Amino acid sequence: MSMDDPVDAPRMPNAMTDRLDVPLVTGILVVAEDERINLARSAVASFINQTYPNKEVIIVNAAPNKTVLEEQWPTLREFRVDPIMYPTIGALRNKGIDEAKGEWILPFDDDDHSHLHRMFMQMAVRRDHHCVMLDRQVRVDTERQTLCIYERKAGISNTVLFPRHAADNSLNLYDPDMIEAGEDDEFVERAFGERWVRLNTLPTQNGQEWFPGPCMTIAYYHTRNKSSRERFFGQYAGTQYDGLVCGTIPDDYLSYITDVMGKAGFSVNIGSPATGATTEGAPSGPVGAIN
Repeated sequence: MSMDDPVDAPRMPNAMTDRLDVPLVTGILVVAEDERINLARSAVASFINQTYPNKEVIIVNAAPNKTVLEEQWPTLREFRVDPIMYPTIGALRNKGIDEAKGEWILPFDDDDHSHLHRMFMQMAVRRDHHCVMLDRQVRVDTERQTLCIYERKAGISNTVLFPRHAADNSLNLYDPDMIEAGEDDEFVERAFGERWVRLNTLPTQNGQEWFPGPCMTIAYYHTRNKSSRERFFGQYAGTQYDGLVCGTIPDDYLSYITDVMGKAGFSVNIGSPATGATTEGAPSGPVGAIN
C-alpha cells in the first residue's frame, strides 16, 4: 500500500535546542580483517558525525590483531570476538544487536559513507514494526573508476534501518548460518516481508530541492568485496562504463562525492556521464511510501 499524502520534508535538527528525547539508534559495524581497520575508522567517523542527536556505535571486531578504537566510551563500544565462534556476517551482526542499547538498529559497512542527515531522514519516516530503506545509493568502483547511481524501487537492503525488537518482543536477528552474499536481502525478506518504508531520495521533491538525493550514502567496490561486481552494480557492471559517471548526478552532488572519496582514500579520476546511460527509472510515489 501507499500513503495517501506525501510526507512533508522533516525539519533539520538544531543541535543547540533539540533534546535527546528521540529514540536511540545503534549503528553496528563489523570488521574482520586488519587491512580494513583504517576503512572502519573512516566509516565510524562518518556515522557518528551525523546530525541525528541520539546514537551509539557497536563495533564487532573479528580481526586478528588490530582494534578500531583506541579507547572505549559510552557511545562507541568495540567488542573483540573469536571468528571461529562468529564465522559469518550474520553471527557478527547478531552480536552487535545483542549488545545494542538502541531501539533502532542501522548496520553499516566499513567501506560505506553516510551523509550528515542520513539517519535523521530515515528515522523521520519510520513506522512501528517496519524497516526503512533508501531507494538510491551512489556506488563507486575503485578498480574501474566508475561511479553510478544504483536504484531499487523496493528499497536497497544494505541501507536498512530496523527496530531492534519484533512485534513479539524477540530480537530481529540475521541468519547466523548464511555464508553467501545477500545477507541483508534475506534478513529484510524474512523479518519484514512487505512491512517496509522506502525513503524516496530523488534530488527534488515537488520541484524544490530539499535533500542531497542519491548522496545519502556512498558505497565502494574494491578487491576485497564479498559481493560480485555484477551483483553490486547491476546494469553498470560492464567495462563500457569504465572511468565514467553513469546516470545524471548534479554537479554539486558530484563535488560532494569526490570530496568524500578523497577523504576516505578512494580518490579516482571519473569522467563525464556516459552517453545514453540512464538509471533504472525514478521511483514514483510519495516520500516515505509504505509497501
